[in-house]
Amino acid sequence: MAFVLRGLKEFGEPTRKALIMDLSPDHCKAGMFGLYYLIRDVFVSIAALGGAFLWQISPQVNLITAFVFGISGTVGFAVFGRDIKVFK
Repeated sequence: MAFVLRGLKEFGEPTRKALIMDLSPDHCKAGMFGLYYLIRDVFVSIAALGGAFLWQISPQVNLITAFVFGISGTVGFAVFGRDIKVFK
């Protein structure tokens, strides 16, 4: 089941990569692509380290914290998110 769930996560990957390339200026597409993944991986690493500390407190605290961040991100997107027109 873990491999199936991990595979489902990858469905959006080609779309995300295409969006990054479409929104990047022509003269620095490779740099913007790398910058996106650098920033993303820094945040993922910090979150994983924070999750490890929260797990030492309690697995329930870890789950509740993840839930709160997920809800706040969803609400933030619902309120402030907007459609980006990338096709010319």
